[in-house]
Amino acid sequence: MKLQMKDITKKYGNKMALDHVSQQFDKGVYGLLGPNGAGKTTLLNIIATVTAATSGEVVFEGKNVYEMTEEYRGMIGFLPQTIDFYEHFTGYDMMKYMYHLKGGNAGNTEQIDVLLKRVHLFEVKDNRIGTYSGGMKQRLGIAQAFLGEPRILLLDEPTVGLDLEERAAFKNMIREAGKNMTLLLSTHIVSDIDETADYVLIMNDGHILESREMAYYRDILAEKGLDNLERYYLHLTGRELHEADGLV
Repeated sequence: MKLQMKDITKKYGNKMALDHVSQQFDKGVYGLLGPNGAGKTTLLNIIATVTAATSGEVVFEGKNVYEMTEEYRGMIGFLPQTIDFYEHFTGYDMMKYMYHLKGGNAGNTEQIDVLLKRVHLFEVKDNRIGTYSGGMKQRLGIAQAFLGEPRILLLDEPTVGLDLEERAAFKNMIREAGKNMTLLLSTHIVSDIDETADYVLIMNDGHILESREMAYYRDILAEKGLDNLERYYLHLTGRELHEADGLV
């Protein structure tokens, strides 16, 4: 299983969101770390084919993903930074609808039931989404991303709105899923990466500054006397720690 970004650039007007980014992803959990505007969301959107790159290509197992179209999209699960649901749908109906879009048999509800139980929504599956809290909608978004047993899973700020118990359950899902797929996780909660990632990509200004195994960062944090990845990022880029700085 090999996913590659080859010399990807993305421009929005005069703004270079991604600047000639090349990266290979294999099986495992990849944590994306960087401040607002680093390019993390753009990177995920391009891999998900939601946004087209200005130049370069994304390749999965030797094929350009934009030439694979529906075949490729059937292999990915995606939770965007913001997700809009049909508020009049029940949670269950939305899951069946999303499963159908991914090519699944909507009559086969076993996986839907399992996922709704994993995110603690099974008891309210027949309630309209419009009655759900923000955290419940986020959990529904996480559940739909796992539908169809994707080979590539892309999660943008998945723990926003989750309480501590829900975040712990989510981390267990991530660790388990990363054994069997390529999983990219972007989050401003550094502990989510600390506790789940096999690899870390540190991004800034549309560039990947470093891409290493998590074990490397654990060693270097101890060596430099730094207490977390956020401190290491600030050390790497020479940034000062200000209260307003957020690694999102």
